[in-house]
Amino acid sequence: MERPGFNRLLAAAKAGRIDLVVAEGLDRLSRSLKDIASVYETLSYHGVGIWTAHEGRITELHIGLKGTMNALFLRDMKSKVKRGHRARIAAGFAASSCAYGYKVVRGVVDAKGRNVNGVREIDAAAAVVIRRVYEEFIGGQTVLQIVEGLNRDGIPAPNGGLWKRNALMGGAKKQEGILRNEIYLGKLIFNRSHVVRDPVTNRKRFILNPESEWTKVDVPHLRIVSDEMWAAVREIDRRKPPGQKKQEPEEPRILTVHNQHALTGWVKCGWCGGSKSLANNSRYLCSTHRYAKKCRNSRGTREPVLMTAVFEALYERLRGGQALRPQLVRAFAREARHGEKLRKKEADLLARIERLLDAVERGVDTESATQRILVLQNQLKTVRQDIQCDLPAELPDEATIRSTLVRALQVIEVGNDVRRTRLMFQCLLAEIVLTPIPGSSRGETCDITLREEGWSEFWRMVMDGLAYVPRHPR
Repeated sequence: MERPGFNRLLAAAKAGRIDLVVAEGLDRLSRSLKDIASVYETLSYHGVGIWTAHEGRITELHIGLKGTMNALFLRDMKSKVKRGHRARIAAGFAASSCAYGYKVVRGVVDAKGRNVNGVREIDAAAAVVIRRVYEEFIGGQTVLQIVEGLNRDGIPAPNGGLWKRNALMGGAKKQEGILRNEIYLGKLIFNRSHVVRDPVTNRKRFILNPESEWTKVDVPHLRIVSDEMWAAVREIDRRKPPGQKKQEPEEPRILTVHNQHALTGWVKCGWCGGSKSLANNSRYLCSTHRYAKKCRNSRGTREPVLMTAVFEALYERLRGGQALRPQLVRAFAREARHGEKLRKKEADLLARIERLLDAVERGVDTESATQRILVLQNQLKTVRQDIQCDLPAELPDEATIRSTLVRALQVIEVGNDVRRTRLMFQCLLAEIVLTPIPGSSRGETCDITLREEGWSEFWRMVMDGLAYVPRHPR
């Protein structure tokens, strides 16, 4: 339901721009029984029908029967995929992404000449880093000290950027991170968790499976650390800091996918140019300072303060600055040119029909001319429908454009919807630079740069009911 094209389709139906949705099959819209029923109800309410090549005209009967069959197919397919993964793991092949410390081996074929996927080999350079992490941890260094040392020595993290704590010591329950992942001991693990979707928010949730249900296979050729190093790390990991209460045994844990904050990715440090990420007390702190200690900017700014400043900058831009209508006119020029081509085609068809009618009056073969006129009239009907669908809405005057965009900003600001806010920022926000105030021991200046070329994208987003996805996703 979050597909951009699908949301634009629903927005077009609600705006009355279409009267029929055509698809190869009902499962091309959705295989979820709940979602397809909701879509059918929404389209029916707006007078839009559904027709598919497999089922023909869709009715409530198709929604009930085919929707159930598609949902069962999806469940069966998940089971087959999981059985296939178990078989691959049992054969010693990886069924997931390549972990840090290993490389994907390409070009391996079996006895029948088929490509073999899931073959891994040790990355020698990364293996040295992994052993260093284990040795330093056993030697008494904390995870933070190890992270600082790796960043100080310029060693790239698994994602190519700075090392962070989670890369070394991830979740204990899922055995994530270099110091907890048994792959470095030469064991492939499968079925740690399974994914479900929240029926209300439609967001993914990872539910941790009991460890007794995990599939473990020995792969000695992928071992990087020794049994002694692994046992020493486990002993240190099991120790509890002084004063920490012993936790009660937990029920199967639900791991919710992290929900990004609206400003993630746009906040930069004015001293080093690196990114700022959300840290303690909802403050944006310099990642280079936090993880590499190569930047002296230890100051942070709270998220609500930045959100207020960004919206104020957008309101200020709409109150003044260059005119927005010329930009919108240029952005929609291509649609206007396409509409002009359709009108020329309409005029040509009308002229051809008129000539045939004149020929009928002069006594030509009436039957053949009538058939040709009917064909041209069908073409004319199609062209006029295209004109109606592709005709861009007439742009209002400058004052109306600005007031419309101000109201859209107010709706997004009050609604506090992270997804819609990020869509708007993708259109309008270039970056936010936070720099320590000179001569002061606290506080930062906030320089906000807007994307002037993005106002046409935001206008289109507003006209499509905020379902439009910008052409420049971050």
